[in-house]
Amino acid sequence: MPIVQISRIQHRRGKATDLPQLAAGELGWVIDDQRLYIGNGTVADGAPAVGNTEILTAGSSAFSTALNYVYKGYLGDSTPILTGASGDVTRTLQQTLDDYVSVKAFGAVGDGSTADATAIQRAIEELYSDTDQSDARSHRILFFPAGQYNVNTAIKIPPFAHLVGEGPDKTIIYQAGGNGPVAVTEDNGGQTFGNIGDSSATTPTQIQIEGITFKNGEAYGGVSIDNATKVYFNNCKFHGTYAAGGADASNSKGVTVRSTSALPCANIIFDQCQFTKFARLVDLSFDSTNVRFLNSDFSISYYGAIIGSEWDGSTTNGMSVGPRDIHFVNNSWSTINQQALWVKSKQAVEAPSVQVVSQGNWYAKTVANSNEGIGTLNEVPIIQFDQDECTSLLDFFERSDLRRTDGSSHMNMAPEVQGIGKYANRIKQVTLADNQSATTTTLEYPAGSGNLGKSIVLSYKIERGSTVRMGTFSISASTNGISHSDDYEESNGDAGVTLTAVLGREDSTSTDQTIIVKYETTNTGSSATMDVEATTIV
Repeated sequence: MPIVQISRIQHRRGKATDLPQLAAGELGWVIDDQRLYIGNGTVADGAPAVGNTEILTAGSSAFSTALNYVYKGYLGDSTPILTGASGDVTRTLQQTLDDYVSVKAFGAVGDGSTADATAIQRAIEELYSDTDQSDARSHRILFFPAGQYNVNTAIKIPPFAHLVGEGPDKTIIYQAGGNGPVAVTEDNGGQTFGNIGDSSATTPTQIQIEGITFKNGEAYGGVSIDNATKVYFNNCKFHGTYAAGGADASNSKGVTVRSTSALPCANIIFDQCQFTKFARLVDLSFDSTNVRFLNSDFSISYYGAIIGSEWDGSTTNGMSVGPRDIHFVNNSWSTINQQALWVKSKQAVEAPSVQVVSQGNWYAKTVANSNEGIGTLNEVPIIQFDQDECTSLLDFFERSDLRRTDGSSHMNMAPEVQGIGKYANRIKQVTLADNQSATTTTLEYPAGSGNLGKSIVLSYKIERGSTVRMGTFSISASTNGISHSDDYEESNGDAGVTLTAVLGREDSTSTDQTIIVKYETTNTGSSATMDVEATTIV
C-alpha cells in the first residue's frame, strides 16, 4: 500500500555483536565496524525476507569488495583460476584502471571542435617526460579513443612514447593554424630540433605509434622525425591537403626526418600505413639509415618519395652523408603526378652510396604520367635512380604493360626504372612458334632516350621437346644502336632457336625507342617455351 506518512525513524547504535533484529525502517549504526544497517520489516509487510540490510558505506565489506579486482578469466566464477602462488592476487580498482590511461583523463575531448593540444601535450609530458621518466613504470600506453582531436601546434613526442588510437580515420589528430607539421619528436627535456640532446637530455628513442591519423588542414607536413632512433609507426595514416594535379610544394611533406651530424636518425619503420594528399609523401634529405616502408599505401601526390631532395653531399650539419639504406617493400602507389620514387644525385664524389631498394611494390598506371593517362608524351620514369647502388626487384609496373597496346596504337615502352641502378623483372613465359623467321616476341623493354643506354640480361630456359637450353641473352642498347650476344648450353640436341634484338620506334616520338626481342625457329613440328627473367642495368 502507498505510504502516507512517516511517523517515526528509530535509531540504534552499539557494537556489532550486539546488533539486534531491527524494526522496519529502523537504522542501526555499528560503532566498532563503522557500518550501517536498516531493518527489512516483516514478510507480511512486503519484505522479501526478515533481517537487516547493510547500507553501503566506506566501511562496509561490500564497498571494499567493489573496489578490489581479481582476474577471473573468460569463464568467470564458473571455472576459477589461481592468480597467485597460494591464493588470488587482489588489486584495487584504481591500480587496475591505471594500467592503461586515456588522453581524456587529462582533459582532451576529441569532438572535432575543442582545442585539445594543451591536454594532449600534458598527458604526453606527464607519462614520458616528467621528473620520474627514468622509471619505466611511468611509461604507460596513452590511448586516444575514436574522435578528432584538434590542435593548433605540433604535438611533441618524447622518448618512450607509446600512443595508440582506434585506427586510421577513427582516431584523428587534426592540425590547423599551426603553420607546421602535425607532430614532431622531442627529447625528454621538451627540447625540439636544434636543441635536442642539450644538457644531457635523452634523445627521442623507443617510440611506438599505432592506429592514429595525422591530418594537416594546411599545406604543411604530417610528422617530422627529428634526431630520433627506433621509431615505429603501425597502421597509421598521414593526410594532407594536396589535390591531384596540383603543383609541388616543398613544405607539404607527409613524413620527413631531420638530423644533426652528431645525432642522425636511424631505425625508422612504417608498417601498414597510408600516405595521401601531400605534395611529397616522403621526403628524406638528412642523415639517416635503416628506414623502412612496408605493406603501405601511397596515393595522391606530386612526388611519391624523394630521397635527397635538399641534401648537397657537403659538410652541412646533418647532411654530411644523407639518407642511406632506405627500403620500400610490398607497397602500392597510385595517382602520383611525377616519379613514385626519385633518388636525387649527390654532389660530393666521395660521399657514401644511398642504397635504396624497391621490392615487390605495385605501381599503378596513374603514376608518373602528369595525371594525363597512358600513352602521353609527358611520362617520366616511375622510379628514377640518380645515385648508385639502388635496386628495383620484382616490382610490378602497370603503366608499361598497358602502354604497349593503347587503343589501336602500339606505343613505345616508357621507362619504368631509369638512372643508375639494377632492375630485375619477374619471370615471364613466352611461346616460340615452330618454323618462324624474325618473329617478334612479347619481350619488349624501354631503350631510353638520347645517349642514355640500357644493358639488359635475359636469363632464360628454353624447352622444345626433350631438348633443354639454359642461357643468358645480353643486350646493349641506346638510341644510337644495339648489340646482343647469346651464351648458352643445351642438352639432348639442338633446340633450333635463334634470338635477336632490334630497336623499334612504334609511335611518332623521335627520342624514345623500344628494345624488341625477336626469334627464329627451325621446322621440327613443335613449338618451344621460354621462361625469362630480365635484369636491367638502367
